[in-house]
Amino acid sequence: VAQPCETCRGTGRKRATRTVKVEVPAGIAGGQRLRLGGEGGAGAQGGRPGDLFVRIMVPPDDHFVRDGDDLIYRQDVTMIEAALGTVVYVPALDGAFELKLPAGTQPGEVKVYRNRGVPRLQGYGRGDLKVVVNVQVPRHLSSEQRELLEQFATLTGEKNYEPDQSFLEKVRAAFGG
Repeated sequence: VAQPCETCRGTGRKRATRTVKVEVPAGIAGGQRLRLGGEGGAGAQGGRPGDLFVRIMVPPDDHFVRDGDDLIYRQDVTMIEAALGTVVYVPALDGAFELKLPAGTQPGEVKVYRNRGVPRLQGYGRGDLKVVVNVQVPRHLSSEQRELLEQFATLTGEKNYEPDQSFLEKVRAAFGG
């Protein structure tokens, strides 16, 4: 080109910024990329435009931990609620639901709710929601509370503390290990 234009300097292309609307599919995870064919930079000498790659960033959630298509939720209950049984409300992607914990619920117990997790990317169905019971024990006791717990300890026999699956076996079973 004898006299290249000032804008493109004879390449037939110029730098510009533009906004592109991106449809993010349900179930995509942080760190994954989307390829938008033909939405990248202009091709050389009138060639086909390149592809635009968009890296997806998903901020951590306050309630859930993601494990593939499964969601893990920690449900805190007091030791009294675990011993006597209680009803709690668990948040879920499709709305909160009632969870009845029976008397004697153990720490680390996992309740699995099928198809209540993240939608499968490029597939059918959803992952699972796994609710892990976290039994909270009081950190500070008054002398009266301590005395009552000591009385309870003397009234409680060893048969009330029969071991079931170990904690690690429960976790392995719940998480497919």
